[in-house]
Order: sequence, then structure tokens, then C-alpha cells
Amino acid sequence: MYFFKINNKKFESNESELTGRDLLNRANLKPVEDYELLYKINEKGFTPIQLNEVIDLKSAGIEGFRALPYKPIRIKINDIEIEVEESFMTPLEIMKLAEIDSDKQFLMETRNGGMEVTYKDDVEHKIAITKHSVFKSIKIDRKIEFVIVEGDPKAWSKETISFDEVVMLEYGSISKNPNVIYTVNYFNGVPSKPEGSMVKGDVISVKNKMIFNVGCTDKS
Repeated sequence: MYFFKINNKKFESNESELTGRDLLNRANLKPVEDYELLYKINEKGFTPIQLNEVIDLKSAGIEGFRALPYKPIRIKINDIEIEVEESFMTPLEIMKLAEIDSDKQFLMETRNGGMEVTYKDDVEHKIAITKHSVFKSIKIDRKIEFVIVEGDPKAWSKETISFDEVVMLEYGSISKNPNVIYTVNYFNGVPSKPEGSMVKGDVISVKNKMIFNVGCTDKS
């Protein structure tokens, strides 16, 4: 088995010798005539590969390629045409381009033949972009029952939570002593920012079973 990457997405082949056309087809970049295929020769340099040019994947260093559309590609998102200049995009990138709130909606792609592929749980998946790409956003049916604070489930049903509310869930109250410092970190969050930290005044979106770590330091 031989492996190669196009735009940092990994593909495999049982054959070591492939043409530029074969490489683009395996990446589902069609029609192949719409894309320029480049081979990475060093950190900053690329050289073009013709569609009928044969590449031997057994050759040292032959594994990194970049595919670029010759002209902007028009794709449909919620029946609105948008121009893109990338050959691969993630659901998060597509929704950001279309100004769709990825914390409240997920992306579904309709492929040739009517097959529907949803990316609700894979927002970082690299999707091959072609002039036939059709997407629509679907509202997330978000039911929030609890969050996990320092390993313990805490009942919670609101779509947002503040820094102070997280601290209250853990300690029951907030000290007015200026020497008492609270820290909050979170994991398993919403797609746009699944992990991070909070400071006083922050309000973030909540996902069911979201995890919070809360700390308290007294510098008196």
C-alpha cells in the first residue's frame, strides 16, 4: 500500500505509479481539468504535474501534493451560490464562509445521486470541493441536561453559561476577597471552540456533558 497527501489530506493506493489524473480522481476532485496539481519540491516551492504525467509513489519524497482550482468554484449553500478558491474545506470553514452559526447548526452535503452526508460530529473533516458541491445547514436539536464540573455532573439546561455561574456550580458562592483567584478551563464544548479557558465576564455556549475544570487560589 502506498500513501500520499493532497492539501494535507491523506489518500492511499495499491499501485505505485499514478498519473496526475489518477491522483485528482482519487481525491474526488472532478472534473480533473478544473484543477492544477502541484508537487512539493521544498518548503516553499512547487512544480506542476500534467494530467497524463506518471508519478511513482515509491520515489523518495513523492508524497506531498497541492491541488488548486484554476478559477473560483461556485458552490451552493442553502440554495445560495458562493465562490471559493480552495479544493478542500472543512464544514467549519464552509459555514464560516456562509455566515452560519456552527454552534447552532451542522452541515449536510448532497452528493451526486442524491446521497446525503452529514458532518454533525466531524466538523474538521476535509471535504473535496467541486462545482457540483451542494450543502445545507440543519438546526442542531440541542438538549442540555447537565455539565460536568470537576468530575461531578451538575444540572444545567441553558444554552449559555457565564464564568461566575461555573464557579457557583463548583463552590456554591464567589468570594469577595480580592486575593481569591478563580480559574476555569473547559473541554468537549461546542464545535466552534471545543476547548479553552474563561475569565470573569465571559459567557460561552454550552453543550450537553461539557466538561469544566475549576480552580481557586488564595494569595493572601
